Amino acid sequence: DVTASQTRLNFEVREQTNRGTLRAFVEGDFEGDSESFRLRHAFGQYTYLLAGKTWSTFANVNAMPEEVDFEGVNGVVLRRQPQLRVFPKFGKDFSFVASVEEPNTDIVNGSGIKGRWDLVASVDRLPFGEFGNWNDQVSGILRELKGQVGETDEDNPDAPLLQDSATGWGVTTSGRRAFSEWSEDDFLLWQVTYGKGIGRYLNDLSTIGGGDAVFDSNGKLHALPVLAGFLSYRHHWGHKPWFMENWPGFVRSNFTISWINIDTFNFQDDKDYNKTWRASANVLYFPTQNLRLGGELLWGLRENKDGSDGSATQLQLSARYNF
Repeated sequence: DVTASQTRLNFEVREQTNRGTLRAFVEGDFEGDSESFRLRHAFGQYTYLLAGKTWSTFANVNAMPEEVDFEGVNGVVLRRQPQLRVFPKFGKDFSFVASVEEPNTDIVNGSGIKGRWDLVASVDRLPFGEFGNWNDQVSGILRELKGQVGETDEDNPDAPLLQDSATGWGVTTSGRRAFSEWSEDDFLLWQVTYGKGIGRYLNDLSTIGGGDAVFDSNGKLHALPVLAGFLSYRHHWGHKPWFMENWPGFVRSNFTISWINIDTFNFQDDKDYNKTWRASANVLYFPTQNLRLGGELLWGLRENKDGSDGSATQLQLSARYNF
């Protein structure tokens, strides 16, 4: 497959006021249906308040592995959605963010109904001062999950479908640690996430769908327990290979392993999602700061509730120019 639909465009306006910065930001790419334009971000920001669509407060984009694969790491918390966010000043070495976010629900064997809220809070330890090269973020989320199950009765279309609700919650910790004493621009990045009913916020489960909750045979909605995470190391190659010694620029690589594990219920279908593993390694060449050429070898495995599994391996090549 060859595509350029990942091409991304953004527009930003900033204005300085007596109370602080007034900012507007819009970004999109062409990953919509039939390569149509897709909205990624659209928000306004004024001093300590943000309203619009952008990365969830539950995510940590400062600890994202560098990947060639556009889909990205399976076990990372990664979601953009509408929200109202506040981020007041919170001391010298920490930042605090709280938000109310779009409350949809993904259900394995039913249809999701919008709940009342997704409440998210995050504390970030900043990488300077007494903490040195460490940056760590801890986030928590509380959700109302709602859904319905069954088919509409053609003889009685006004009859209500069976509905139920459940509570979802989750915690995640993530961060990065610079190892400049080893090699220039080396980083260790990590994230570990656990909760119930938070599959919609995980990259792999949000793509597949149905990762938040499941109905049992009695019509009761159960939040799905999930454990996910990744570990990634980025290495800057101080010496290029012999055939590149006279080439301009620099080379770096990323080595990443990631997982998702859902604690499925006994009453679930045998083919329901149970776990996935993913590993990748890449080599990225930067002839200039704005041009990146890269290749990546990627392996992934999925296992279902009944133990059946399948794996895949792929090689990707990419070229990216920032302008």
